[in-house]
Amino acid sequence: MGVKLAGSLRHKFLRDTSTLQVGAALNSAGNFFSAVALSHLLGARAQGEYYIAIALYSFLFFYLNPALSVVTVAQAAAALARDQHAKAASWLGYLVKAYAALGILVALVAAALLPTVGAAWVGSEARIGWLAALLAVTPLVELPRVVACAGLQAARRMRPLAQIENSQELVRVFLVVVGALVTRDPLGPVIGTISGSLAGSVLAIDVYRREAQRRDSVLPSWRQVLRYVGPVPLTHGLRLGLRLGMVQNLTALGTQILPSLFVQRFGATEWVTYLRIAQRLLAVPLHFMQGISRTALAAFSELAGRKDLAAMCRTYFRASFLSGVLISAVIVTGWAVLPWLLGSLFPADYVEPVRTLYLILMPGYMAVAFSVANDSFYVAIDKLRVGILVSLVGTVPYIVLVGSLAWLYPTVGAAFGLSLSMFWSFWHLAYAAFWFRRHLRREARGAPPIASAQRGE
Repeated sequence: MGVKLAGSLRHKFLRDTSTLQVGAALNSAGNFFSAVALSHLLGARAQGEYYIAIALYSFLFFYLNPALSVVTVAQAAAALARDQHAKAASWLGYLVKAYAALGILVALVAAALLPTVGAAWVGSEARIGWLAALLAVTPLVELPRVVACAGLQAARRMRPLAQIENSQELVRVFLVVVGALVTRDPLGPVIGTISGSLAGSVLAIDVYRREAQRRDSVLPSWRQVLRYVGPVPLTHGLRLGLRLGMVQNLTALGTQILPSLFVQRFGATEWVTYLRIAQRLLAVPLHFMQGISRTALAAFSELAGRKDLAAMCRTYFRASFLSGVLISAVIVTGWAVLPWLLGSLFPADYVEPVRTLYLILMPGYMAVAFSVANDSFYVAIDKLRVGILVSLVGTVPYIVLVGSLAWLYPTVGAAFGLSLSMFWSFWHLAYAAFWFRRHLRREARGAPPIASAQRGE
């Protein structure tokens, strides 16, 4: 058994995934610890105001963000697989330029709109909108970390990637808790969040520099990356980024942001806190998806470059099935220990609301657990328009369902709507099965192999 396990870990995909799985688990633990600490330091209402500020900022960021990092990873990974190091450096230089422009845009729009939106739509005080606007400097602060992590992910350097993210999360949790301890209101955690992003960028610069200087490294140096910032046009990867961003951003808006905003609008701030904690508890096993999906993106890009359709099919369905079964089992186990966990860690008024919302959300999160590799699949086969279409078709019914249930049942309605809508993710699996079956049959008949998805050449 030990020999077989050692042999499996030597497989690069599994080894990379295992590294990121551990990192995701540590990040999830950090998120959970900060939620516990804030529940005691701030209480349900002030903690909910902090989450609303994050939701308002996140709504704006995901609305404007064209998934620049994901596009860069896909293109740079394909370039490195073909030993096109200058091309990989140009994509990282593009990310520096494009993400800086995005950060400036987000900060300006946030300052102009979020205070008014916070007061008018969410029903919170204008100061919550200003806190959200303050959080909007985050993209500029974390730009070096985003670029470094994109390069490391493209080069399949998962251990230093996890090191950066885990270290930043540790610092962020510490600063958020210290901020709450000092101010006893949402301002402290907001400042702690921004400071944590700054610390992560400082660390990422150093880690990337050391990795690029390794004798066996394929990473371009910072100097090579910055050399391409000027010449590369902003439109270089914008089209692909906008298409992929629609898929990813609709998911984030639907699962994390809109439910909180609906609860705040029709219910009470305290129930925003209970909903977010229930989601974070469920996200502990769901975070294991990140390690698989991020490894899959680089792996699928390589397989698409080599036109190995059969290997891509096996990788996609194995990753989807195994992650779904594993995560679902952990979610069910979590329900069994939830009463003890909540009673031991949270104030008494948190226990029953969080337990109720966890039970409501369980089926939906178990369904989403099987969607680990969808985004990477669409990028690799150059069919993002299909992913966008599937997501868009479900968007309007989702908003109507969650909004209506939140209005009818202010405390638990949004959770019911969210859980039901998550089953829409199975349509992505259905399309993948259809696509692989069709193209494998064509390949068996001697048809030309699929074209690479790397259109940014």
